[in-house]
Amino acid sequence: MRKFYKDPIFFLMLLAPLPVWLWLFANRGITGITSISILLNLVLLYPIVEELIFRGVIQPLIAKRFAKNWSILSLANIMTSSVFVLAHFINHSPAWAFATFIPSLVFGYIQERTQNIAAPIILHCTYNAGFFLLVG
Repeated sequence: MRKFYKDPIFFLMLLAPLPVWLWLFANRGITGITSISILLNLVLLYPIVEELIFRGVIQPLIAKRFAKNWSILSLANIMTSSVFVLAHFINHSPAWAFATFIPSLVFGYIQERTQNIAAPIILHCTYNAGFFLLVG
């Protein structure tokens, strides 16, 4: 098991959303969520549960059946990310649901790279925190 916190790719992915956050801030200012309970759900509870289910259970199950890889992306990651998008259709608009695909690929990639569920959980929590604190 790799120590994800020593992985330069993990830190690159941790910083990757900064340009998006800066653009959002420049164009919209801070209009984020002010309710601490809602923010905690969106920044901690939901990402932890989602990662445990999608990267901790679904992706490894798919990987056992489909071991195909294309460069850095596995078929299991792509399939899991597609299911992740479908799950977001339950409570979100289609644009919002489809917007989760690329971050989901990132979370799946870092899970496969580090073999440590903490890595995608931290990325997911961080991505949600930046977005919801800025945009709401």
